[in-house]
Amino acid sequence: MRFTDGWIYFFISLLIAGCASSRPATNRTTSSDYNAYNDDLSATRPSYAPATASPTTRPAAPPPTNPTTRPETRRPSKPMEAMHVNRQLDLVLDTIAATNRSVRYAPGFRIQVYVGNQRQQAESAKLLIYQNFPELSAYLTYNQPTYRLKVGDFMRRLDAERYYSSIRQLIPSAQLQSDKVEIRRSLLIK
Repeated sequence: MRFTDGWIYFFISLLIAGCASSRPATNRTTSSDYNAYNDDLSATRPSYAPATASPTTRPAAPPPTNPTTRPETRRPSKPMEAMHVNRQLDLVLDTIAATNRSVRYAPGFRIQVYVGNQRQQAESAKLLIYQNFPELSAYLTYNQPTYRLKVGDFMRRLDAERYYSSIRQLIPSAQLQSDKVEIRRSLLIK
């Protein structure tokens, strides 16, 4: 049996009509303001019986009559509960501190002073940096056939740029580069 185009259009229109919503269309421009919701939930709020009054305590204040105010939060009645939480917190803080102590490297900046094939020039640049900036650490790497000399362990770009301008006066080919730096040495640079 072969369908004609008329039957195909009929089934498609039937499918579309079946998928249409059965709810009546509403005017969406005049919808209600959802922020104006106001319902009295005071009947569902929990109430706590007052503790036995001792002669030195004063009577509790009457509950607020305004339904929009919230009652005070309940504090732990036993000091042991608070100490237990404090012990847990101390344990978590000690774990975080131990993790932080194990981190040695962080993203930062170094100043590349020399790139080339001559070791003597790299060593002379290193000596020049040590004489003028003794607080900076020098890192000489060799990846055949190139020597690279980088100095400093800067966590912030602002500190690196301050040294960069001074080093650039001594060695015009110096460049500021992002690199992985040692955290402890970066804290020693002032």
